[in-house]
Amino acid sequence: MKINKISALILCLFLVFVSCETEESLEITSPDASFTLLEPVISNINLNYNLPNNEAFSIVWNDQLTSGSASYMVELSPDALFESPSIIGSSTTDRFTMTVADFNNIVLDAGADAFEPFTVFMRVTNGSAITNIVSFSVSSYSEAAPVITNPDSTFELVLLETTPDAEAINIVWEDPDFGDNSSVDVLYAIQFAEAGTNFASPITVSEQDINGDIILVDSPESFTHAKFNEIILDAGLTAEEVGNLDIRIRATIEMNAGNMERFSDAITVAVTPYSLELPPILYVVGAGAVDAGWDWTTPVELPLQGTKYSGNINLINDAFRFFTEATNWDSGRNFPYYEGLLYTIDSNLENALDGDNNFQFVGTPGQYFIEVDTEAKTITLGPPVVGPNCNFDQLWLVGAGIVDAGWSWDTPVALPCTGNGTYSGNVALTNDSFRFFNINSDWDSGSNYPTYEGNGYTIDSNFSNAMDGDSNFSFGGTPGTYFLTVDDINKTITLGPEELQCEFEQLWLVGAGAVDAGWSWDNPVALPCTGAGIYSGPVALTNDAFRFFTANTDWDSGINYPTYEGDGYTIDSDLINALDGDSNFFFNGTPGTYTITVDTGNLTITVE
Repeated sequence: MKINKISALILCLFLVFVSCETEESLEITSPDASFTLLEPVISNINLNYNLPNNEAFSIVWNDQLTSGSASYMVELSPDALFESPSIIGSSTTDRFTMTVADFNNIVLDAGADAFEPFTVFMRVTNGSAITNIVSFSVSSYSEAAPVITNPDSTFELVLLETTPDAEAINIVWEDPDFGDNSSVDVLYAIQFAEAGTNFASPITVSEQDINGDIILVDSPESFTHAKFNEIILDAGLTAEEVGNLDIRIRATIEMNAGNMERFSDAITVAVTPYSLELPPILYVVGAGAVDAGWDWTTPVELPLQGTKYSGNINLINDAFRFFTEATNWDSGRNFPYYEGLLYTIDSNLENALDGDNNFQFVGTPGQYFIEVDTEAKTITLGPPVVGPNCNFDQLWLVGAGIVDAGWSWDTPVALPCTGNGTYSGNVALTNDSFRFFNINSDWDSGSNYPTYEGNGYTIDSNFSNAMDGDSNFSFGGTPGTYFLTVDDINKTITLGPEELQCEFEQLWLVGAGAVDAGWSWDNPVALPCTGAGIYSGPVALTNDAFRFFTANTDWDSGINYPTYEGDGYTIDSDLINALDGDSNFFFNGTPGTYTITVDTGNLTITVE
């Protein structure tokens, strides 16, 4: 036990001796002075274009090498080697900050694509002293506006109606802040405005219908003559006159913080649009049109009804031309004009190849009904029309505002064709809505108030837009019976005093001899009261039987041949007793469309 205590004492004395010896040889040193850029708190910066004056970032450094004042330079590089650094600012303190707007500009200049993550490297210098490098990712926003590169303000163009599908203009632009591989969705739109209006009410095209596919516009974007002409007129320029049109690009980026819009500088181009307004009459002049010849004394007139020009014409095997203005030879439209507009032209009409490329009639000389349909793009020849010429035999009125009709096809009110392009008749009206229809029982054939208004009709003040969801007509006058006239040539809808001087508003024709009717009440032919005791209207007749009726859908209201004969009527020789058991009328003439007139005052039935 004593031996152990002696050993422990000797060990302690040894340790004390060694420890003292080590302490005498220990050298204390301080770390080297350094110039250190502290790591930023954030590693990603998203610059917000809505807050351009906010602080984008702040960096701090520790300089142990410099005593007294110093001038520090902050450098930025897109690469870690700082092969081509940019000095982005300076400081006399140990920190540096920069606004969102200033930093955004610097990042874009360094090669960043807008809204794409971009790594930047920073360091601080003081003379030859350089800090360590720090880096972070930055998402910038676009500052540069799109730039239109084609066309320029020397561009001039005359739009041609005869080349509707040919390219009229090709608009090309660049967006400098966005690279080819940008993942940002930029929605482009092209805006057009009359020069000098500062785009107060621009026509904006953000998509196009290409062969039925809706495609967003993008550079380059081209427009056909037809489409560009429509845009120019909508922008307010005048047809057939040269005018100046401003064009610019709008670029939109949809963001949660609010959409960002940028606009290019505008370019101004000189353009001449063509007129889309249809002239009220198409004139036919030429040796091929017998009643006209090559002078303006007696041109054949084809009045416009809706989108169709039509009328009877006597043709022989010679040339003629259409004209849009009387006595104006420069207003002519020859065969290639319509051919260029892709019209389907009747096989009896050819290019005369006479130097002026007029129309040449090559069919059997005689009278024809010619129709130029500007909507369907057709020119057709058919049998002549006897009597009034309208696009339809009658219009049909349906709606609660039409007392005798209501919103049903059971008893629609017919407004018959009573003159060229004119439908008229007496109608009982009340303060409610109604609509015109072209086809009996066909809801899709309706024409509402905006349809007529948009086509330039002057509409009686007793009618207004019903604003009922379907924009029907609304009658606001004193309820009663009025004489209603729809004039498709002069584009008027008028109301006048009742002119009904007949026992019935109309007679009805049903039977196989009345082509459009047949022995059914689905499509009876109306023969309206057009004067004092006179019922008259166009009827397509064939060699078969028919009967007159005084009430729609009522077989018991029929009047046969012996009834009129017994009442002392003189009946046209083309109408005979069918001797078919019911003694109906039988049409014995040449099938075609005729005007049948039943004159209850003079007791005559005529076919003309």
